[in-house]
Amino acid sequence: MSILFRYVLRSFALPAFMCFTGLCALTLLFMSFDLIGAFFDPKSAVNFMVACDFILGTLSMYLEWLLPAVFLLSTLYTMWQFCRHSELIAMRAGGIGMSTVTAPILLTALLASALSFVNTEYFKPTAAARAMIIKNSDFRTTGREPLLGRAYFEPTGRYRVVIGAFLPTQPDVLRDVRITFFRDDGSQRCTYEAPEARWLDEEWWLQGGVKTTFYNELDEVVTPPENVPVFATVKLLHELDVHPRQIVVQNSDAEFASAADRRINRKDRERTGLTRRQKHEDSYATYNHYAAPFSILLVTLFAIPAGIASGRQSVFRGILLALGMFLAYYAITALAMLLSNQGWIKPALAVMLPSFFFGVSAIVLFRKLH
Repeated sequence: MSILFRYVLRSFALPAFMCFTGLCALTLLFMSFDLIGAFFDPKSAVNFMVACDFILGTLSMYLEWLLPAVFLLSTLYTMWQFCRHSELIAMRAGGIGMSTVTAPILLTALLASALSFVNTEYFKPTAAARAMIIKNSDFRTTGREPLLGRAYFEPTGRYRVVIGAFLPTQPDVLRDVRITFFRDDGSQRCTYEAPEARWLDEEWWLQGGVKTTFYNELDEVVTPPENVPVFATVKLLHELDVHPRQIVVQNSDAEFASAADRRINRKDRERTGLTRRQKHEDSYATYNHYAAPFSILLVTLFAIPAGIASGRQSVFRGILLALGMFLAYYAITALAMLLSNQGWIKPALAVMLPSFFFGVSAIVLFRKLH
């Protein structure tokens, strides 16, 4: 690693760390008033772990918004400092190109984009949901308790699973299960009740004593078919073809879903029939899930020339330019989403438009620096 690379990276890292710390502190300050009050509530379940779950879960929700702001402000400051102390002029006079000077900042932005995607894909779905459970309970639960009184509705109406309790992190074990199978006309065919259902070898097994009830077309209880016991210790249900993850997805907030969970949700919803608008909304949300983290890199691209402009001319002008482009980027993103949801443009194109427009704008500004 060259001396110049280390120097630029160090010059950028300190303001970036300070911006990140400050913005996180402000976010938590506005979000944590209830948490502070919960420490003095004898009925609350707040302890060190609950507080950490709430704080980390809250930050995971806002990280994809905080990081672009962090890179915007820290890049502006770094480039302004280089210009203010004539360091950029010395670098350029020494034959060092702008791409070499800005490489550490852009590589850091790319790394931050990747980490932001990892957060939205792997950490946020669980952490954010847990934080919301804690907050919605007025901090009287830990967020790690089993979900109570949930259900899974098979999209085509073949069966319904009513679940007494299950853990989202362990959906292959369901407690107090009642499974009802339906005929094509919507009448009940039979129900199975068991204290526990386990997903073993890609099949659902009812355990702990299984009670079976049969119905006629009028939903009246009838005598079971010959050689079919009403009570059994264990029963294998081939007809119950729902995967444990489908149960979790149907009982989770779609806003926090990972890309894999979005695909599961889309597949289930398509079986019930989606309107054209719902398909467009779903497709846009999926594409944007992949694209949103890389807004960090895009923001950094147009913050670099804006920071140089502030160093050469006035700080106020450069800040206005950067903030104007930052706000315009999200305004165009919102407009593109609206056009996509209305079906006027394709969802993939709606996601690409803001990035293309501001990417070209950043390149034009860069070229003016040479």
